[in-house]
Amino acid sequence: MARAKTFSLGDTYDGILSDLVRNGRFGTETEAVRAGIRMLADYEMRVRSLGQEISAADAESEAGLGKEYASASDLLNDIMSEG
Repeated sequence: MARAKTFSLGDTYDGILSDLVRNGRFGTETEAVRAGIRMLADYEMRVRSLGQEISAADAESEAGLGKEYASASDLLNDIMSEG
């Protein structure tokens, strides 16, 4: 079972949280905080995934598996032809 947490948001965020509940976006302040934490967790997962993809692309490039383009226009044409 989850235990209660005590924290201070400050006036600005406390007001935003109250407005979210008052305007019916969330039933309780706890629901709003949970939604915010879920969004942050999703964001962190996406950032981690992008970092892994960048590392994989860097490794491919260093292994000589990349494709060189003479110009940005050539790159754009290649991308547009794949779509």
